[in-house]
Amino acid sequence: MIYKLWLTVFVLCSLIFGGVQPSTAEENSESRVLIVAGDENFPPYEFTDVIDGIQVYRGFNVDLLKAVALSTGYEIQFRPMPWADALKALERGEVHAVGGMKYNAERDKIYDFSEAYMINSLAIFVRKDMQAIASINDLAGHKVAVQKDAIGYYQLKDQPIDLVLTANQEEAMALLLSGKVDAAFGNNLTGQYILQRTKKQDYIKIVGGAIDSEGYCVAVKNGATILTVFNKGLKEIRQNGTYDRIYAKWFGEQIDYPIQYYKRNLSIAMVAVIILVVLGGIIIQINLYLQREVKKRTKEIEKINEELQRKDKLEALGKLVACIAHEIRTPLTSIKTFVELLPVKYDNPLFREKISQFVPQEIERLNGIVNELLAYANPRKVEREQIPLKRLLDNSMVFFADNIAKQGINLRVDMREEISIAVDVQQMKQVMINILLNAFQALEGRDNPVLAIVSERRDGQPCMIISDNGSGITQENLKFIFEPFFSTKTGGTGLGLFVSYQLAKQNGVDIMIDSQEKIGTEVTLKFSSEENPNA
Repeated sequence: MIYKLWLTVFVLCSLIFGGVQPSTAEENSESRVLIVAGDENFPPYEFTDVIDGIQVYRGFNVDLLKAVALSTGYEIQFRPMPWADALKALERGEVHAVGGMKYNAERDKIYDFSEAYMINSLAIFVRKDMQAIASINDLAGHKVAVQKDAIGYYQLKDQPIDLVLTANQEEAMALLLSGKVDAAFGNNLTGQYILQRTKKQDYIKIVGGAIDSEGYCVAVKNGATILTVFNKGLKEIRQNGTYDRIYAKWFGEQIDYPIQYYKRNLSIAMVAVIILVVLGGIIIQINLYLQREVKKRTKEIEKINEELQRKDKLEALGKLVACIAHEIRTPLTSIKTFVELLPVKYDNPLFREKISQFVPQEIERLNGIVNELLAYANPRKVEREQIPLKRLLDNSMVFFADNIAKQGINLRVDMREEISIAVDVQQMKQVMINILLNAFQALEGRDNPVLAIVSERRDGQPCMIISDNGSGITQENLKFIFEPFFSTKTGGTGLGLFVSYQLAKQNGVDIMIDSQEKIGTEVTLKFSSEENPNA
């Protein structure tokens, strides 16, 4: 599971910084390339941005569709353009899909829609001193800015409103702030994002509540079979947790929901209660099954214990089982608490919000633990290939370009071109990404953060040394960092370094960590010269 997760994140970020070559949907109809149009200025869903002098297309929809393409084995090409042009490109067959479109019955006559991947709503934005507009009915007779051909335009076009059409919602908000219109009508989250980014949120308010809450989907031409690919990918990234991570990146924790959300999820909440009861029975059966398997597979257990370098194999087994039981019991306790409170607090909106938020999270956490344990118990065969050590680092560092820029990290790299290694490239990428991720997390909040990466030979063996001046690790914790389920991070499973250590051993690589609390950490990867004829 961890292997798939890190590989997913790595390829996503490679795609983010990769070039997009123009082509048509027809030209790619026989290949595994998806051409997707999107709004060039619709933050935080999709927008063009400049990072380190390079123009990139980014946003929630962009990350989401890259994850979908990766999950289904497709490549993806984005074509950012004005929204009206994106709709025309889809109608002409120049693209396979429009990445994010709000569903409504009128559009359903023209397009086919994927399963909704979020609930989207419209909002009325007015200046803080505006008292005459409190609902959508109050817009009559007023001058209102709205994006051309967006869903908000179709909501208002037949009403007695003086509409001012704009190319995008940012232009609409600018007209409102300058006093040229009385209100702006558009996507709720996009409007809030624009105001926060421009630091104008103190001058604008939202009135009328959430309007026309409806599913937000991928749109394709009527009858397009490629829709099944998008639905399959969306389902998979929800199941493996990728969707939640992308949502949290762009929107953070959800703090409010429209009333329609609660109505639609009322039945889901009831189903969740039934699922929890069934899940409890399944967990009991799993525990009984594990007990039987422990007795039947003594030899396999002894091999796992040897890899974990336990001195006492029986003691190690007991510790591992205890850790598994503890990790499973923690989310079960949370789920049990919600279920017991359900009859008492069901009418409490805040409680319904919490149960719809935390119960699925805890279930996903259980699923993640089981998948990670299965991935470790059934590792794939190591397939070594020769690769320059510098190239392996470059491929892994692509994932962290955004972190380097945002954290203001002083990156120092000195990699020797001639040093090559023979390893399973995908497995070692997973190891390196995990180590680098820990380094970037240790540097968060540090003054003058520095990350240094060098290569050298020690005793004839290729080595890579990764050092930082981050928060460091206490000597007490340093003894347990490769232990399963040991983590000092909030929400961590404690399996990242454990699995990375096992993968490194399979590739003949030693991992050595030297760290001092509040000073920094140095990680050395020492590659076996026997497996590397060029060393």
